[in-house]
Amino acid sequence: MRTLVLALGLALASMSSAAQTRPVTTFDPLGKWTFSTQDENGNAISGTMEITGKPGAYTGTIVGGADQPLQINDVFTSPTGMVIMANLPDGGVAVIKVWTDAGGKIQCGWGPVAKVIPATVGRAK
Repeated sequence: MRTLVLALGLALASMSSAAQTRPVTTFDPLGKWTFSTQDENGNAISGTMEITGKPGAYTGTIVGGADQPLQINDVFTSPTGMVIMANLPDGGVAVIKVWTDAGGKIQCGWGPVAKVIPATVGRAK
């Protein structure tokens, strides 16, 4: 058992040091994006999404169909993609995930959050 714990510890340590030596790049969300998808009722929609700003302060709009533009509230990035949150006219939130697959192709999916339920959160002591 002690050998297994030691081996696991050494493996984690080597993974940690390997991760520290590789530069971490972040997906660049900036610019104008085009999309085609469907709404919650299955109707085809397409449009553009434009993201401006800088890390920690991205903003933008989503324009599609005959609807008014949606305001982008938050953009979270990772090395392989981004998650976008935008206000829906009914008070809900659209959550859009954009990622790069193993072959380097950009993928996307989205879903509405009809009701956002308030919660209290704090760091555990």
